[in-house]
Amino acid sequence: MKTLRTYKLKIKSYHPKFKQYANSYKEAANWLSYIVFKRKKTNTPNQLSKEFYATVREKFNLPSQLTCSLFRHVASTYRSMKSNKKWNLAEYKKSSIPLCWKRDFNIRKKGTSIWGELISYQSQTLPNGKWTDSRLKFQNNTWWLCLTIEVDQVEPKTTGGIIGVDRGQKNILVAINPKNNKTLYIKGGELNHRRLCIRQTRAKVASVGTRSAHRLLKRLSGREKAVTQNILHIASKQLVNFAVSNNARIITLEKLTNFKKSFSKENKKQHHKQRARNNRWPYFMLEFFVTYKANFVGISVTTVSAKNTSKGCPCCGCVDKSNRNGLVFRCVSCKFTDNADRVGAKNVVLRSLLQQQAVEERATCRLAYSRHYGDCSNDLQTHSL
Repeated sequence: MKTLRTYKLKIKSYHPKFKQYANSYKEAANWLSYIVFKRKKTNTPNQLSKEFYATVREKFNLPSQLTCSLFRHVASTYRSMKSNKKWNLAEYKKSSIPLCWKRDFNIRKKGTSIWGELISYQSQTLPNGKWTDSRLKFQNNTWWLCLTIEVDQVEPKTTGGIIGVDRGQKNILVAINPKNNKTLYIKGGELNHRRLCIRQTRAKVASVGTRSAHRLLKRLSGREKAVTQNILHIASKQLVNFAVSNNARIITLEKLTNFKKSFSKENKKQHHKQRARNNRWPYFMLEFFVTYKANFVGISVTTVSAKNTSKGCPCCGCVDKSNRNGLVFRCVSCKFTDNADRVGAKNVVLRSLLQQQAVEERATCRLAYSRHYGDCSNDLQTHSL
């Protein structure tokens, strides 16, 4: 099975063609976008190519393949608008150019070339695979080649242990290997502090209300998202490396779907900073990053119920609200004491084991039932955890 991976290559050599084609491509895209918007109908790339190919080549001096990519880009933008029942003028502001493999860029004996010019780049080690269509971007005064590679997907592991993960706000995640009790702590203080500073800065700038303040707000837009993604990428990579070093085959997370509904009744009692932190908790983004990074190295990711994972004792099973006091867990029954997030990770592992055991027992019962009585698709009533 094949999968696509994207890598950012920092281009170190200088090429004036990049800036020239980027400006021409942006101008041509806005020119064609205005025509399609006024017509109020979506055209296919072939229709646009037959009508405007010669005009675009002559007016904006674009290469032939880049011109064909322009028609696909604009047509797909308005098709998406139509499917979302919107029709607005699409404006292209970023310096981003689609590159077609073996047409715009290629690998030769001398090296990698874009539009016939050799480039030198800096990147991490690239995996063996087939290069496909990619994109050239200008960001932070640097040209980047966002290279897409088609690689073979690693088969899921069948042997190994289970890593339990407890997610939170004070600690982004706490992971534990129950076999050797090794624990990974990734604190969330930096993430919460930086996001709060960005929100406070935006609020102060917005209160000024001048034109320069609005320009500054535009520059600050997306800053919080970029900071969050960067920190969560680092955290997810550390978790996957921790699982690989402990020879794990499964990473088990808490199932946090629709958890924000539980905060709806308490929102009025909470401070506005805590309410904002709860509503902005990027738990799903972290789960997405962990899932695709783990699958790339053959580790499966599963989820279990998050109910009472930080209130239940992993030793005696006592579930009591008073067991937890902040980040300190002390069982009222057996006096077991540990970090509350670490206890949550332990309970996640136990629930994962019970879930697997129930699946195996269910499969065994179905096999025995089918051998004696035939098909058991709707006859056998199975228990649930």
